[in-house]
Amino acid sequence: MTKDNWLTRLFSIKRPEAPKPIEPGLYHAVREAEGMYSRFHLRVETDGSGLLIANAATAARLTPSGVVITKGLLDGKAKDAILETLQTYFQGAPESRMRQDIEKMQSLINQLVTPSDTYPMFNLDDAALTPYTAQLIAPLEAALPLAETEKLLPILDRLWEVGIPNITLFAPPNLDAEQLIRAVEHAEDLGMIAGVRARATDLQAGDLLPRLAQAGVDHVTFLYASTEEAVHDALCGPGDYAAAHKVINWLEENQVCAIAEVPLVQTTLNTLEDTVTEIIDLGADNLSFVAYATNESPALTTDDGALLADAMPQVGTMVEEAAHAAQGRFIWEPPVQRNPQLPLPEQVQCGPRSAGDVAIRVEPDGTVIPPRGPYQSAGNLLQDSWESIWENEAFRIYRERVEAPTHCDICPGLTICAADCPREPKGWAQYSKN
Repeated sequence: MTKDNWLTRLFSIKRPEAPKPIEPGLYHAVREAEGMYSRFHLRVETDGSGLLIANAATAARLTPSGVVITKGLLDGKAKDAILETLQTYFQGAPESRMRQDIEKMQSLINQLVTPSDTYPMFNLDDAALTPYTAQLIAPLEAALPLAETEKLLPILDRLWEVGIPNITLFAPPNLDAEQLIRAVEHAEDLGMIAGVRARATDLQAGDLLPRLAQAGVDHVTFLYASTEEAVHDALCGPGDYAAAHKVINWLEENQVCAIAEVPLVQTTLNTLEDTVTEIIDLGADNLSFVAYATNESPALTTDDGALLADAMPQVGTMVEEAAHAAQGRFIWEPPVQRNPQLPLPEQVQCGPRSAGDVAIRVEPDGTVIPPRGPYQSAGNLLQDSWESIWENEAFRIYRERVEAPTHCDICPGLTICAADCPREPKGWAQYSKN
C-alpha cells in the first residue's frame, strides 16, 4: 500500500457514532406473558428522565439510565445489547452496576404488570414531578368535558401526538352515553389511558358501565360526598348515594379502577373521617379531594357551605389524617373557587377544573387551561403549536407559583401545600379571568 493510499484511508475512517438519545415523547408497548397482555406507556422528558405506566394502574419515575434500559427491554432487545448502549451513554460506570440496573428494571417491569386496583395519582409533594424541575414535555393528564364526537376525536388525536398519555372525560348529569362510549373507544384505539368522571346516578343508568368496560375504560371517578345519605343526595342529586354503592360494587366485581371524589364543603366535613373509612371499606382505595372555597369575609359571604380561605390548612390536616388512618391513596385537586353564580350542588357536580396539578383542561373548542389560577387560555390545541402553549404566559405564571416555597410553620408537611398555599385564592382554580 502506498503512503498516499494509507493516508487517504486513515483520514477517511469515521469514528463510531454515539447512539442517538431517546427522543422526548410518549412510547406505547404491549407485552404478552403466559397469555396475559400488558400495556405500557413510557414518557421520556427533555432531561432524559421518564415515567413508566403499566396497565393504567401503577407507575414509576425513571432516571435517564432507567429510561434507556426500559426502552430497550420494551423493544425486546437482548440485555447484552442494552448493556452496550448504556456503556456508550454513561461512560465510566462499572459494568457490574449496569448489569444490576438492567436486572432491577426487568424486575420492576414484572412487578408493575401484577394486577392491582391502584391508580397513578400524582400530588406535587415530589419535586421530580413538577413541570419545571423535571422538564416535563407536557402534563401527564388532560381533563375533557364530554362533547360531540366530531369535536372530541381531533382533540384526543392531538393529545396523543404531544405525549399526554391519560385523559379523563368529564360527563355532565344526564350524559350522552353514545358520545361517551365513542370517545373512550377512540382513546383506547390510540393507546391512551382513558377514564370517566360522572355522577353515580348517570354511570349506573342502563348498561353504561358494562359498555364502558367493553370499550376499554381504565378508571372511573364518581362523587361520594358523605356517609349521610341526605347530605350526599343534597349535593349530588336524589338517589345518588344508593347509586354510588352500586357503582362501587360493580367496579370492584369487574376489576375496573374506582376513584371516589370527595367534595369538601361545610356539610361534608362533619362526617369526613367516617366517609373516608366507608369508601375504603366498600373497596374504592383511591380518593380525590376537592375543596370549594371562598375568599369572602365571614361578614359578607352568604353561608352556602363554601370553606373560608383561612380554614383551608385545618381542612387539609383533617383530610390527610383521615386518608392516612384509613390507608387510602389520595390526590388533592387544586381548590376550586366558589362561584356565586351557580348553586353549590351544581358546582360540585361540575367538579374540579382538571385532575391534579400535572394535568390540563381542554375545552371542546381546543382551548387549553392550566390547572390553577385564573380561567385563562394558554392557546388552542388544534390551532397552536404545543411549544407555544406550554411556554404561554398562563403556564409560566402557574409554574412560578408551583415552584415557589409554600410550606410554612402553620401547616408543615401537608401534601396540599406542595403546589401552593391553600389559603391563597390566587392558587385556586378560579371561575373567571379576574
